[in-house]
Amino acid sequence: MLVTSLFFVWGLTMNLVNALNTPFVNYMRLSNAQSSLLQVAYYSAYFVMAIPAGLISRRFGYKGGIISGLALLVAGSFIVAPATSLTSYALFLLAMFVIAMGAASLEANCNPYITKLGDEKGESFRLNLAQSFNGIGTVVGPLILGGILSTTVAPGEGGFDAAKTKFLGDTRSIYLTMGIVLAVVLLVFVLVKLPTPPGDDDGNQPAAAGGTLRDLLRRPYFTLGVIAQFLFLGIQTGGMAMFSAYALKHWGAGITTGLATTLLSVMALLFTLGRFITTPLMARFDPAKILGWYMLAGAALMVVVFLGLGRLSVIALLVSFLFVSIGYPTIFSLTLRGTSGAAAKTGSSIVVMSIVGGAVIPFILGMIQDAAGIEAAMLAMVPLFLYDAWYAFFGSRIGLG
Repeated sequence: MLVTSLFFVWGLTMNLVNALNTPFVNYMRLSNAQSSLLQVAYYSAYFVMAIPAGLISRRFGYKGGIISGLALLVAGSFIVAPATSLTSYALFLLAMFVIAMGAASLEANCNPYITKLGDEKGESFRLNLAQSFNGIGTVVGPLILGGILSTTVAPGEGGFDAAKTKFLGDTRSIYLTMGIVLAVVLLVFVLVKLPTPPGDDDGNQPAAAGGTLRDLLRRPYFTLGVIAQFLFLGIQTGGMAMFSAYALKHWGAGITTGLATTLLSVMALLFTLGRFITTPLMARFDPAKILGWYMLAGAALMVVVFLGLGRLSVIALLVSFLFVSIGYPTIFSLTLRGTSGAAAKTGSSIVVMSIVGGAVIPFILGMIQDAAGIEAAMLAMVPLFLYDAWYAFFGSRIGLG
């Protein structure tokens, strides 16, 4: 229960960062390229921190990795205070980078901990259940910011400087509150003894303990799973990034930027519901097969999106995230099947590094959108769905002992 609560934490921090893009453009007068540095700072930290997080857990156990992640989250949250007081965007980017390093450390440790804390048959079930609370965090983050922005003075009312000061003050309050709460959570984890997963010696694992990258690459299903996760993060991030623009183009009469934002919240809600609805099914049916059929359904819906059938295509894009929902945790657990101890920790670090797909693929999709239109960019996601479907049905079994 304690570890599962942390899934909510990094879901909250991730979507809070995503929701800050437009306000920062407005109140700090940034270009779109400058505002995108928020995502660059956040997702690049995952790539940078994944391996160190795995090394920490190998030396000090999953608990040590979780504590280090919480400490970084607390530190990053408190850095926001001087960043907003000095109106320093560079310092705010540093704060987001530190927060994301903490989130990366939590992901690199909590995901394999939940996966391996029990019998192998229930791995996907346990991780999808825990990741459902991550989905709640992704919904709550934008809602918190939305509530604050609704009370913030508009730039035309009372002057731009007053509006900017109010926004930065509210942002500072969010992160200071989060830092204080997480400091308490950190203290709890320092004091509590966590159970050790089967096959794990709770730290002090040397590099030669059967968990080297070379050992893992000898398992084809692991390498194919890392690729599947990289592509999946592109689907998830790219779909959400392009949704508002697609809805504004295809919804029809009555669509506004506000309604498009509301529909994006509906997409996040469907994403979360998909996890809660599907997780019980994994106790009865093969999680790999469920994932395979879900990815095929997502590919079919994306073809409907490509056809540009007005409101029907927008609804198809919304519904696709019901099926996207289980992708990350299920691919994660399939990729780590048959591992334990040092191998599970090293493997988790590599899978967490693949989150960089959430930055790389949306950039490629953006270039396709500029060159051939948003419909072509949506169609370009179909092969990604199909690869993940193939991995679920076949690739996840190649080399599995």
